[in-house]
Amino acid sequence: MADSGSKTMRQIAVEQPAAIAILEKYHLDFCWAGDKSLEAAAAGAGIPLETILCEMGSALTACRAEQADWNTAGLDTLMQHIVVRHHAYLRKELPLMERLVTRVRETRGRADANTLAPLEKVFRFFKRELENHLKREEDVLFPLIRQLETASKSGAELPRFPFGPITNPIGIMEEDHDAERRQMQKMLILTGNYTGPAEAANAFRSFFEKLQALELDMRLHVHLEDHVLFPRAGVLENLSW
Repeated sequence: MADSGSKTMRQIAVEQPAAIAILEKYHLDFCWAGDKSLEAAAAGAGIPLETILCEMGSALTACRAEQADWNTAGLDTLMQHIVVRHHAYLRKELPLMERLVTRVRETRGRADANTLAPLEKVFRFFKRELENHLKREEDVLFPLIRQLETASKSGAELPRFPFGPITNPIGIMEEDHDAERRQMQKMLILTGNYTGPAEAANAFRSFFEKLQALELDMRLHVHLEDHVLFPRAGVLENLSW
């Protein structure tokens, strides 16, 4: 673990998934800001690097036998995990959250109009775009990656797609992820880092808790796609030509 301080948080999260829980504990963003080195991120947060490394070492020891290795698992297995764990979560939570933010706006809209009206608007846009994104992944991109893996395993000729290499549709999904990050950042600002007006704390609490949980799930979700699945799919295609 001694050399982990010089690695980017993205590298650490990819190579040592058990360390993600420690990065989350100290609010170190391994997904959206994953290009920072652990040492730089810890310094910026005012956290001793040695403390983080020690806890990461303990986490790795405890989880070594239990943690799935998505760097070696089949791509189809990884995609199934993403759909079952992350896509299903979003399909369940997004409609609940939409109803909740509407109810809060109807209850508190006059008192907190400057926050709730734009928050509801941003969330509805975020929900619509994200649901469309999930459908495009499941109906288009994931089946294409599955075709690549199937052909590679069987030794058959790789499929030639009319749009060119698999990195083209992957790039579109990555752009979607960046747009989703920007919408979540807007909601973070509108809610005052998920705190809101002190007098409205009870009315907002449930929605804010769900927003925080969604942000955490999105980091894990996007990390698995942008930093593990998509690079591995690109490598598979390149190696098979």
